[in-house]
Amino acid sequence: MIQKNNIDGIILLDKPSMMSSNQAIQKIKREFNLNKIGHTGTLDPLATGLLPLCLGKATKIAQFLIDSDKTYLATIKLGVKTSTGDKEGEVIETSSVDMPDDSKVDQIIQSFVGKHEQIPPMYSALKFKGQRLYKLAIKGIDVPRKPRSIKINSIDIVAFNNDKIELIIECSKGTYIRTLAEDIASELQSVGHIHQLRRLNISCFSNQEMHNMDKIISSDVLDAFLLPIDSPLGHLKKIEICNTESSMFCNGLSISINLTRLQSDPYIRVYDDIGTFLGLGQHSNGHLKPRMVFNSMN
Repeated sequence: MIQKNNIDGIILLDKPSMMSSNQAIQKIKREFNLNKIGHTGTLDPLATGLLPLCLGKATKIAQFLIDSDKTYLATIKLGVKTSTGDKEGEVIETSSVDMPDDSKVDQIIQSFVGKHEQIPPMYSALKFKGQRLYKLAIKGIDVPRKPRSIKINSIDIVAFNNDKIELIIECSKGTYIRTLAEDIASELQSVGHIHQLRRLNISCFSNQEMHNMDKIISSDVLDAFLLPIDSPLGHLKKIEICNTESSMFCNGLSISINLTRLQSDPYIRVYDDIGTFLGLGQHSNGHLKPRMVFNSMN
């Protein structure tokens, strides 16, 4: 049996169009014979752009990536509504397009900035009674979905013409851009769908470089593409502990330490005295308790 490679770190993949997020990770897993790999923040097959791949121990921090705000470049085609909300679906409705003047378009677009309740689309990976919604949708089954709270931080108009409008959208987790596109089209007295979608950024990565699939696959090793496990955790407070405390922390033992200023923080980044990232801890009642340990010490 061939030994699988244990590699820890994060790769920022520029996912190609017409490849599912799962297909992307399976391709890299096979090419490099990886033991463990996962992705965060699923992208539709049609969409391109930033898909973080977590390798090895980095899979433990997936929750922090999912919770981050996202930025998208979206092109909405007006006048046509599809079954999936994007150009891959069947046309289910058409309407005329009478684009208002510039100021009115901007007013309508800006009305979507802020907190909203959004009903997830049927073509999504959410579950209803244990079944993925998109699998039900394929069968023509429509089920009730509960609204979800989302926040649109900003929308900038890049360009628009008679039947297309191109936007840069910064939004919270859980925002469905396909649903937003349909809602915007409705406010423009039309129908619409996503014609093109690209994820430009996830806030915890601060616009770090993406790598395309071909470049990664053609490389012999992954080292040049790997980010350290703690790279998306900069929003968390950090502390350094001494060698004795490091050994205790890495072996799952609580440390007696006074961290009153960090008492309310859910997670704290923990480093040893030479700057090695050890893991994440929580502070409670004068003790730092290990919650995720990434380095072992004997």
